[in-house]
Amino acid sequence: MPTPSIFGTVRLSHRTRALTIPDDVRDAIAAHVAASHPHEAGGYLGCAREGNRIYATDHVPLDNVSPRPRRRFVATATDGVPPEPRVFYHSHTSASTPSGLTGTDRRNIRDRFALVVFAPHGEPYSYRLFRLGLFNWREVPVTTSESSEEATRLPRIV
Repeated sequence: MPTPSIFGTVRLSHRTRALTIPDDVRDAIAAHVAASHPHEAGGYLGCAREGNRIYATDHVPLDNVSPRPRRRFVATATDGVPPEPRVFYHSHTSASTPSGLTGTDRRNIRDRFALVVFAPHGEPYSYRLFRLGLFNWREVPVTTSESSEEATRLPRIV
């Protein structure tokens, strides 16, 4: 519920504690990354919020229109972008590229959530989610199971 203040309405939101990506959505991401390799791939995950967790429900791949597609992912606006909550994702395909957010990523990603899929050989090795805070990006766990009792964290290379 919005809280009034002297500066206008302040939106108090739930802090997201984890992203759950079910097998079928993860398989769609992996297929898109593999089909695009050695170029970077990306798109959106449509999500649903439940408490302090978000759950990926849909995969929306986007074309990479970067003039340097092996090193950068650039997409154009499309009507297929899912509404909030959503997660922007892209792959890093070079072994020399970190599995986290690069300086370019930090400056150019405008969405609140960014998932980096590290796939230097076309197959995802690592999944790292970052949430944009007021001043910086913070890492958020990515899990495979929809049940919190059975949640398994996806591989993460730092």
